[in-house]
Amino acid sequence: MYTRDIKQWILSLKEEEIVLAKEAYQKYFVQMKEATFYQLLARLNSEKYIAKIAKGLYYKPFKDDFERLPSQDKLLNFFTNKNKNGMIVGTNMLYNNGIINHSEDHYDVYTNLIEIKTTRFMSNLAIKNVNVDFKNHQITSLIEVLELIEIIDDYDDVNKDALYDFLKKFAQQYNEDALYKVLVAKNYKKRNVATLKIILDYFNVENSLSRILNTASKYNFPKQIAQALNL
Repeated sequence: MYTRDIKQWILSLKEEEIVLAKEAYQKYFVQMKEATFYQLLARLNSEKYIAKIAKGLYYKPFKDDFERLPSQDKLLNFFTNKNKNGMIVGTNMLYNNGIINHSEDHYDVYTNLIEIKTTRFMSNLAIKNVNVDFKNHQITSLIEVLELIEIIDDYDDVNKDALYDFLKKFAQQYNEDALYKVLVAKNYKKRNVATLKIILDYFNVENSLSRILNTASKYNFPKQIAQALNL
């Protein structure tokens, strides 16, 4: 009986519609044991009724091609959910902020919708779990600047004015509680935090980052940021 109910639910889905198993269970199938639901889903996946992307993540397969993944746009929209559950980082993040003048077909995405800690590659997306509240703009702003610090010197086409404006806007909304939440969720290098402190000090923003840095250490400061701030 349970198998029939799950099959009926799958039939109600649209082709390439992506679903979280846990959410589906809580919404439609609480009358059965949760472990039973997952076991039946796994069986229906092996029987090609439903396709699996990652642990706990499924989609309605295409009738003519079971192995075909949902489109890049579908995947991107699902994992970011209009920036409620994820965000774009990497090259396209810099491009979207006007800092560089080229984009890529490849997307680097952070999301809180999957539990797997290793990066998953699907279509032209690299998906990684970062367990933060992406609806909190102070948190996403911090992730953006920490990511920028990590990669900015890899690019030659940097718009220094746009970079300056980006850093200034970040500094104006800096929140230290949000920073510690980000650092718990993702282990950024001390060099990134040291650069963050220099940026905040430049814009006269009070912070206590020195207490988590080794004052005896010298950290490599990104050249592109130094040029944008005339340091």
